[in-house]
Amino acid sequence: QGYRRVWAGLRGLKLAFYRRPQDHEPLELLDLGELVTVRAEDGVLILRLRGQEVTMKMESWETQEMWRGFILTMAKMKMPRDLALLPGHTFQLLQALREERECRDISVTAATPVVPSCFFQVTRAEAELLLERSAGRGNLLLRPGGHGQGVSVTTRQELDGTAVLKHYRVKREPQGYLIDLETPHRCSSLAEVAQFFVRRSEGSLRPLEPEYSSQL
Repeated sequence: QGYRRVWAGLRGLKLAFYRRPQDHEPLELLDLGELVTVRAEDGVLILRLRGQEVTMKMESWETQEMWRGFILTMAKMKMPRDLALLPGHTFQLLQALREERECRDISVTAATPVVPSCFFQVTRAEAELLLERSAGRGNLLLRPGGHGQGVSVTTRQELDGTAVLKHYRVKREPQGYLIDLETPHRCSSLAEVAQFFVRRSEGSLRPLEPEYSSQL
């Protein structure tokens, strides 16, 4: 009583609530930059922000603990010491923290490229698995190139019911990046590399969003 069944998605410091998992426009947004405390009490998670208090009820204790970990980690930029998570969940949380630190890095010099949110520190095999598991959040990501050389682009598309995975090499140049295609294409930034593939596919490719979500 008094609860609405919604989906929630965490994007950095924004906690968004959706009516359905495929929705793009949220019902409500919470700014975790205003977070004061998070506490688990009587089977619910209570978020106290400046000016309001939000109570979230999950389907299981494990999901509640996972959300408490993500919310505190994104708000404080460090992983809480008192979390009771399985090793796989702990790895997922640490990966999310690493990606968020990269997104928030404001000490970028002119010699260091700005890393877009669709860049993931994963191997080729991990990239394929990540795109498979993240269907609906995007089907294109950037990752470190093989043997530590440059950057690679991995895409995943469904064609006639079959998943088609492709990998593209992107070479670093003094003035930007060169996409290794039959007709090579130069870009000035990694973000432009991602957008090139979006335009080339006429929108069928979409950069993977670093969002961590579940049903509440």
